[in-house]
Amino acid sequence: MSHPPVILWFRRDLRLSDHPALVAAAAFAKERGASLLPIFIWEPGLIAGPRSSANRTWFLRESVTELAGSLRELGSSLVELQGPAATALPRLISELRATAGSDEIALFLTRDHTPFARKRDRAVADLLAPLGVQMHAKRGLVVVEPEELLTGGGTPYGVYTPYFRRWLERVDASAPLPAPKKLPPLPTPTPKSTVDQTLLDAHAVPTAQINELPKPGERAARAHADAWRRLVSEYASRRNTLADTAGTSHLSAALHIGLLSPRELVARELPLPPVQEGERSGERLWVSQIAWRDFYTQVLWHAPHAAHGAWRPSYDAIKWSDDQRLLEAWKNGATGYPIVDAGMRQLVATGFMHNRARMITASFLTKDLLIDWREGEAHFLRHLVDGDIAANNGGWQWCAGSGTDAQPYFRIFNPVTQAGNFDPDGEYVRRWVPELAALHTPAIHAPWAHPKALSEVGITLGVDYPEPIVDHAEARQRTLAAYSVALKPERG
Repeated sequence: MSHPPVILWFRRDLRLSDHPALVAAAAFAKERGASLLPIFIWEPGLIAGPRSSANRTWFLRESVTELAGSLRELGSSLVELQGPAATALPRLISELRATAGSDEIALFLTRDHTPFARKRDRAVADLLAPLGVQMHAKRGLVVVEPEELLTGGGTPYGVYTPYFRRWLERVDASAPLPAPKKLPPLPTPTPKSTVDQTLLDAHAVPTAQINELPKPGERAARAHADAWRRLVSEYASRRNTLADTAGTSHLSAALHIGLLSPRELVARELPLPPVQEGERSGERLWVSQIAWRDFYTQVLWHAPHAAHGAWRPSYDAIKWSDDQRLLEAWKNGATGYPIVDAGMRQLVATGFMHNRARMITASFLTKDLLIDWREGEAHFLRHLVDGDIAANNGGWQWCAGSGTDAQPYFRIFNPVTQAGNFDPDGEYVRRWVPELAALHTPAIHAPWAHPKALSEVGITLGVDYPEPIVDHAEARQRTLAAYSVALKPERG
């Protein structure tokens, strides 16, 4: 009797290039003279869970569809299964056992590091071991695995800069693994896909404008990465200009589901240009953004409690406002602060928000409105195509002051100052808050302070555009007081 098939479980690694688990699975199958069965499991939480997003589900489904086509070109295919994995995999193993005998089955996969993924994979391993299945987990989702970097004292890093220095030393700069030209055949008979297409279709209708979403699939991601490589040297000078749509890479969604190898992207830029007269190159700054992704992954790996509460537990004592009117105004881009509203409207329309705008809008929610950062985190996850649990959580806790390497709680962004610094001509606001398009700077960033300018263009606050829902100076004092009370034992 022939060897049972080797299983390759695609998850957040929907690519063929620089894919260690794929290369290892294909080599293992070839060595044993066995077939190869690529699978993808649609976890219920991916489709309709509390942290799901119709934008991400659409992007994921389209990328899975392209992957299936690419596998067919290599003589294989992709079997899509309805999850959860703890149910789908034992059922699949039973089906394979009926025709493949009792030899050990090898299951190859790429490591995932979120609290959910770790819990799922432990449960799957416990269920499959008695069924004669050996799991082979390979790297590929991050550049440096989360447990590989510790401080000299053996503790996890809580400050980014020393982490980044050590991270650069650990980068594997070898050439990327090439995509295979041919794959071992599928098992006969081939298990049938069991995914509930009706359910999937119902939850894969984007809430964003579809023409604003990134193109799905590895081919489009690689083409975009190649184009970005020609611009990356300009990243230092362009990355903080909100209106510059080509000033950042827009590769975060592709990285989130593994259309691209982060290690390959970093290796492309090595060796980095030296720091000259205190200035960092665009290449170094952009590579550092990949490192931030790894940094927040290792934070959540070592402190899974941060997925639902403050990384610094004392910050859970803050008395947050439960004013739903203010929260809804923030969500709807109707706060009366144009730079905040522009960011929130960009998020809903495109499933993306410039990182500087993410910081501005997050600071406004937590510091001006004194609303729990978890409300903002959840809202971002509902819309972001690149909604990575660790990076989103890390960014929100940075703004709230409750995370690692965080902005101190007493450093509160002034939205008008931020707008002047990062949207100096008002172009970003003009695009996303068109009702103010006739205003020039500085009036477009603080319309309430320029009644003459409003009158000249016929804009009435409270009618054509909201009046500010809070006074920033007063809100700042209220927030400082609330944080000070909550953190008094910590300071003492």
